[in-house]
Amino acid sequence: MDVKLIGKSKECQAAHWKIHKPVCKPLEADEVWGIKILDNRYQPWSRQFQHVLLEPSHPVFTQGELCPVTAKCGFPLLIWSEAIHGGLPAMENNQPAVYLRIEPHDGFAPFHWQTKDPGTCIVVRQDRKLLTKEALEIVYNFHSHLLDLADPDNAASGHGAFGRPLTPEWLRSFADDYREDETNRGGRKGFDFFP
Repeated sequence: MDVKLIGKSKECQAAHWKIHKPVCKPLEADEVWGIKILDNRYQPWSRQFQHVLLEPSHPVFTQGELCPVTAKCGFPLLIWSEAIHGGLPAMENNQPAVYLRIEPHDGFAPFHWQTKDPGTCIVVRQDRKLLTKEALEIVYNFHSHLLDLADPDNAASGHGAFGRPLTPEWLRSFADDYREDETNRGGRKGFDFFP
């Protein structure tokens, strides 16, 4: 069992089991839990995110691109595309993956992410700690929120396309509000942790 659940009450463990169960297994040396983002054929995005256990030799660690918004917010993620980096043919675009690659200064993903369908992608935390589907859901929705705010005129403020600086506090505040909404509206027990 994951150390984070040891010593917690039975109610707490039961509430978190749905989130914890998919990643509840002892890891081999250097293995990392990441998320596979399936392409848009598998929409809605809630079905596109799948836990995946990665070996340290996976190319996400050597070829993956840093997601710059999450890096500025203190939660750096690496993303690797089977099509863009791996050379495999993509069957479809991947909106969540493209959103994760938006740039802070203008709110657009790099040109190669916009013009070439990225297909299936892998996302990991740069620090190689556990990345859950729920954490990536929060990050994806934060990026979606930012795109709603994006305006080229905001760049004049010196804070990029979003009109204010990207900070860990902004992501944390968004995560707190999002989790509260999901818990109250959707009854998603255990959806109360964001690293």
